[in-house]
Amino acid sequence: MNNRLFSQSACMIALTVMLCMLLAACGAQNTPASSDSAATTSSNAASTDTSATRTIDTAKGKITIPAHPQRIVSTYYHGTLIALGLKPVGANKEWWMGSPFLKEQEQGIEDVGAPTSMEKVIALHPDLIVINDFDVKAYDELSKIAPTLYVPYTAYKNPKEEIELFGKLLGREQQAEAWLKQYDEAATAARAKIKNVVKPGETAVLINVREKDVAILGDNYGRGGYALYDGMQFKPLENVKKEVIDSGKQILQIQLESLPEYANADHIFICFNDGTTEAQKNTILNSSIWKNLPAVKSGQVYDLPYDTFSYYDPESIVGQMGLLADMIVAKSK
Repeated sequence: MNNRLFSQSACMIALTVMLCMLLAACGAQNTPASSDSAATTSSNAASTDTSATRTIDTAKGKITIPAHPQRIVSTYYHGTLIALGLKPVGANKEWWMGSPFLKEQEQGIEDVGAPTSMEKVIALHPDLIVINDFDVKAYDELSKIAPTLYVPYTAYKNPKEEIELFGKLLGREQQAEAWLKQYDEAATAARAKIKNVVKPGETAVLINVREKDVAILGDNYGRGGYALYDGMQFKPLENVKKEVIDSGKQILQIQLESLPEYANADHIFICFNDGTTEAQKNTILNSSIWKNLPAVKSGQVYDLPYDTFSYYDPESIVGQMGLLADMIVAKSK
C-alpha cells in the first residue's frame, strides 16, 4: 500500500473513532437521572411520570396521591390550584367560579354542581379530588372514586398560609413561592399608586350588605378585605380589629344604628351582595346615619362590585389590589 492511501485510511479511521465517542457522550448527557423514590418526586423535576405517587398527611390521616395529577376535581380551592399551575377538570361553578381574574384559566372546567354531583365527578374520571368543609360528609363516598384531599378552613389562617400549605401538600413549593412574590409585587405597586392620596395610618372599614343585613368584615372574609388590610396596609378601627379581626369571627352583624360606632373610618368600602334590592340599598344610603359618617362627608366611599370582590382566591386577591388602588386615585381627582 502506498503512503498516500495509508494516510487517507488512517484519517478515516480516526474520524470514525472520534464520531463514535461524540455520539456516546451526547447519549450520556440525554439520559434522565433516576429517582430514588416515587413518593419523594420533586415538583421541580422534569419528570411527569403519571404513575409516581406521594404520601401526605391530611386531616383524614395519611393518603397516597398522584405526584403529578392530571385530572383534578376540586369542589373548592380551584383558584388556589390554578395559582399553583394545576388546572382542574371539574369544579363548583355555582359558588366559586366566575372571577373576572380567572376568566381564561377557568375555560373548559366542568361544573360538578352544588351540592356536588357524584355522577358528574365519576364522569370526569379524576385521579385526585380536593374538598373543604362543604363536602366533608361525602369524603368516604368521594374517596371511592379517587384519592380525596380534605383541607378544612382551620388548616390555614390566610391566603398566604393557604397557598404555602397546598404547595407543600402537592409538591408545588416553587409555584407557591412564585405566587407569594407576585403578591408582594402587586401590594408594593398598589401602595405606591396611592401614596400621594392616602397618608400612613389612615383607617378603613369594610361593610357588607346582604338584603337587609349589615355586617362589618375583617381581613379574611373576602370582599377585598385581605387586599385592603394586608396588601395595601390600611389600618382597621380599634374595635373592628378587636371584635372582628383578632377574635377570628371575621364578620360582625350590626344594626344600622351602630354604623357610627363601627364605620367611623377615613375610608369606607361597601359591598352589596347579589339579591340586595335598590330599595334596600337606599334604606342605608339615604339614612341620616349614613350621611353623617366622616368618610361619607369627605367623599371617601367606594362601592365594591359583588361579582368582582366576592372572590377570595389568590389570583383574585392580587387583581383586587390593583382595582382598589385605581378607585382610590380616581376619587382624589
